[in-house]
Amino acid sequence: MIAVIGGGITGLAAAYELFLRGISFVLLEASDRFGGLVRTEHADGFTIELGADSMLADKPAAIELCHALGLGQRLIATKPPRTAYIHARGTLFPIPSPSVFGVPATIEAIETYELLSPSARARLKGNFDLPPRSSAHDEPVSEFFRRQFGPDTVALIAEPLLAGIHAGDVERLSMRAVAPRLVQLEAEVGGVLNAFRHRPSNGSTDGPFRSLLGGMGELVKALVETLPDGSTWLASGATGLTRDTNSWTVSTQANAFTTAAVIVAAPAHAAAKLLAVAAPAVSALCADVPYVSTASVALGWARADVSHPLPGTGFVVARRQSALRITACSWVTSKWAGRAPDEMVLIRAFLGGATDPDVTDCSDADLIAIAARDISAAVGIAAPPVLSRVHRWIDAGAQHNVGHGERLRRLEAQLDDTPGLFVAGSGFRSIGVPDCVAEGRRAAAAAANYVKMRE
Repeated sequence: MIAVIGGGITGLAAAYELFLRGISFVLLEASDRFGGLVRTEHADGFTIELGADSMLADKPAAIELCHALGLGQRLIATKPPRTAYIHARGTLFPIPSPSVFGVPATIEAIETYELLSPSARARLKGNFDLPPRSSAHDEPVSEFFRRQFGPDTVALIAEPLLAGIHAGDVERLSMRAVAPRLVQLEAEVGGVLNAFRHRPSNGSTDGPFRSLLGGMGELVKALVETLPDGSTWLASGATGLTRDTNSWTVSTQANAFTTAAVIVAAPAHAAAKLLAVAAPAVSALCADVPYVSTASVALGWARADVSHPLPGTGFVVARRQSALRITACSWVTSKWAGRAPDEMVLIRAFLGGATDPDVTDCSDADLIAIAARDISAAVGIAAPPVLSRVHRWIDAGAQHNVGHGERLRRLEAQLDDTPGLFVAGSGFRSIGVPDCVAEGRRAAAAAANYVKMRE
């Protein structure tokens, strides 16, 4: 038997892989619900995502899993026009198409991008002339953007987009960890925009993201219902791990049991505590992964009270050139079909992260007030919201900062010296739902092979 510790999307994917392989397992989740950072709430006709709202289509693991679970017909794409914006200087600037992480990818797009000053646009055009550059040096996102696209793009593009997506700090986030493809392109072609300038369309008109008709919670529900009865335990977190030569002992508050292998699919800080005795070197490396806290505030308005047409998916905030405190805003009912009653609008704001760590200490009322104020200022809403939902994700945002890759290499070496122990999740190699699915299944496959080799 194999123990899977952590019932988020990574642990569920690992359990599913073990189920497919006919391997006996038990999935332990400390809280009273499965899904981790994937959580959907239904209230008053609204479908509200409290965590992740989509899957990246270019990373197929999650979408393939949906098809395998019979959810293929429930997959949906974002609604057109799919325009996203950057809020700066009191204005919403549409992100041009084509673009690379918000950086316009053609001369024409650069020349008309009013977010950037004429001098910044001139500097950006120089990207096409940069020679190839290869380095083993791990660097922050900010350093890469300054070199490739010019210093103005750090605060106006990299911070709102990359730092916003990861709730991080562009002066710390590792470029190799969060955008390895761009690092590779710099080594191959120099100015990375050269790789996108004349790239033909892939033929898809559905945009890069997918969700499910009833929200991402459908994926969690389908996984749990597919797993065998008695294999999934809620409110049963592991409290300790010990090991001998051939097995592991997993302790919970209720009991203890022996297992041939353990997959830890919990946050890295939780893994560190759990492994402190059984694998102290692994524990120390897990403890080094930094985390941040964020908050999500969903607000509903009558469509008649929102003067802005909301054409697109929402906006991110260039905080150094914006008075808004929120980091991003999703126009949910413009982004996804069926998320609110007719004649209603659902908008979701995001706060916190590395640049505003104290905001999650605010009361629900204060968070609602901040979000309503900022959204109203950006899109022109005079009336108060008729629905509000607040959710805090405390110490839930793993930060893949400079040095993360080296930490992972050291961690893999320690795991090689700790037979029967496997780790997976957002604290390690996963960014987003597809990565979590892929990493969970990869860890399960490795654990299953390990157990079979010992038989």
